[in-house]
Amino acid sequence: MTPRKPLIIATVAEKGAGKGLFIQLAQKLLPDKKIVSVRFSDIWREILHTLGKEESRENISNLATAIRALFHDDGILVGAMQKRIADIDADIVILDGLRKPEEVEPLVRENSGILVYIAASPATRFARRREHAETTDEKGMTREQFTHQENLAPEISIRAIGETMADEAIENNGTVEEFEKRTRQFLDAHILPRFKDSES
Repeated sequence: MTPRKPLIIATVAEKGAGKGLFIQLAQKLLPDKKIVSVRFSDIWREILHTLGKEESRENISNLATAIRALFHDDGILVGAMQKRIADIDADIVILDGLRKPEEVEPLVRENSGILVYIAASPATRFARRREHAETTDEKGMTREQFTHQENLAPEISIRAIGETMADEAIENNGTVEEFEKRTRQFLDAHILPRFKDSES
């Protein structure tokens, strides 16, 4: 038996910390659960794609900042994310890349979800982004370019949310095997009991 609504796991993490790997590991470690991920940045990417603009991290950041400022609403993605979640048939929905404090209450707390901070050092994250670029402007980036991206408006609040609002933190400075062990411990302690409770 599964919960009537999917269990919400929201991740908050600076770029290169391992959000994508966390999702892959959750799917691997919970093979009997249907896990679907939804990226916050997909909404901005879709707008840029429609406009025929490059899906660079800077364009995504500038678009997000401009729209939030235009409507005076840092939680402007909440309604769109709620609609996407409502259409998903899954045991667990992972909200990939929460960035604003205003998103926590309606998307996580009101759904009895859990907010996870995936943390890694700047040096580790820089090395990963150079090796596995997610956006067009991350390929072959310099340390100066990385630092510039770190200071873009949507990136600034991530660490504060992770350190002050997250329910749990998972450190990811080591190997994939080490991160998998920590992810397993998190799932065993905080996720599997939720399903056992719903079945009893």
